[in-house]
Amino acid sequence: MPSLDMRGPHRLTPDNVDRAITAIQPGLFAIGYVKESGAFVVRYIGRSDTDVRGTIKEQEADATSWFKWTPVSSAKAGFDRECKLYHDFGEDAVLENEGHPAPPRGTNWRCVVCGARW
Repeated sequence: MPSLDMRGPHRLTPDNVDRAITAIQPGLFAIGYVKESGAFVVRYIGRSDTDVRGTIKEQEADATSWFKWTPVSSAKAGFDRECKLYHDFGEDAVLENEGHPAPPRGTNWRCVVCGARW
């Protein structure tokens, strides 16, 4: 079973995002919901190469939305891990992502899982 290995879950509200993430930093996040059993169910995988807190706050949320997050050391590390999580959690057949994660503009990085390049 795949693991996110992220901090949280936290209910997705601007105040909760600010409490959970106190610095401007690159990072990965997952948006989902929490089952009655306490299990976190992933609906979306995302990243920010500069400000994960701001990017999470831009996500559409409803009363059932929760998030998990983790900082990353670099844009490359974030892209590689986002790709792995995207594939591990069912790609766009299961996730609400509109497609495969793209690398930052100006790079020609390949997906570490499927080798896709943009």
